Amino acid sequence: MTATIKNHPSKAQFDDVKADLSGIYGSAYFLIDGYLICACIRQVRRKLCIIIYVNGWVRGGDVWMGKESALHKMPVIARKFFCLTRRGQPTALIEKWERAIGKRKCQKEELWLYEKQCMAWNLFPTEGAFIAHIKKHNDSIVILDYQSYTEALTKIENGDDYVN
Repeated sequence: MTATIKNHPSKAQFDDVKADLSGIYGSAYFLIDGYLICACIRQVRRKLCIIIYVNGWVRGGDVWMGKESALHKMPVIARKFFCLTRRGQPTALIEKWERAIGKRKCQKEELWLYEKQCMAWNLFPTEGAFIAHIKKHNDSIVILDYQSYTEALTKIENGDDYVN
């Protein structure tokens, strides 16, 4: 059994990132497992959220939506950097189906009623949730300043796929 060594910044550095992301126009930049990550505070539906940009973009192919049984089909970028939310079917809908065709038949045949719908989206509600997620799912995390982030982003735009 081999142990994976995680290269993470210190707690004080992560506290500085949390402070940067707690302002109204806050942003933080990272190099995580070869991907350039920009985390910015934006207003979404009257709430301040942290939006994640991977290599300068939010691509539709990276956002994932599916059933809980299909979590293994989630793209790598969505698993590493996006917030996973789960929602079940409304109770009223389940009760309607159970009254219409019977509870026992619903539990045998209509399994979609009881399975949760999952969505990996690039929004995090708090900076603590974002930092906990990237610590858990990534091996190498480097905090960048804006200048080095833009230099690395121009390297990617010029055709280099991997940033060192």
